Amino acid sequence: MDLKISGKSAIVCASSKGLGRACALALAKEGVNVWINARNGKTLDTAAREISGAGSGEVHTIVADVTSEAGRDAILTACPDPDIVVNNAGGPPPGDFRDWGQREWFDAVNGNMYSAIDMIRRSLDGMVERGFGRIVNITSVAVKLPQAELGLSNGARAGLTGFISGIAREPAKSNVT
Repeated sequence: MDLKISGKSAIVCASSKGLGRACALALAKEGVNVWINARNGKTLDTAAREISGAGSGEVHTIVADVTSEAGRDAILTACPDPDIVVNNAGGPPPGDFRDWGQREWFDAVNGNMYSAIDMIRRSLDGMVERGFGRIVNITSVAVKLPQAELGLSNGARAGLTGFISGIAREPAKSNVT
């Protein structure tokens, strides 16, 4: 399939395995130059080798934690003008809401809501100026079908979904979806 995105640049967060890796692989197969990141350099290098061999898009690696400001700085320094941003991060641990305090909630919101919002904040205006952009937020089925033991994930990811719904219309006028 030709999605007409060959030559574009994409940041795919948390992309050494799972859905992030699959997204980076699909984009590289379409000829997109991808910047992949993970906290573990060894698994990141393994993913980069697989992705590099699968398509014509160039693969660049950044060892960074997307849930930290320093990690996001490193990612956006490596690829300052992405055409595509795929927001992704591992989920908070399951458990009983009675056991979660402020720290657990703040970590969940930072990792699965704020980090994505910050990546959008830092890349959206450039996409609008260039007249093209795609932002994909990988969340969870728990957004539609919440599960009690995934309360931290339910809350943070549903919050991101609500935020995106509120801001999506304006940039769409500039071919940024």
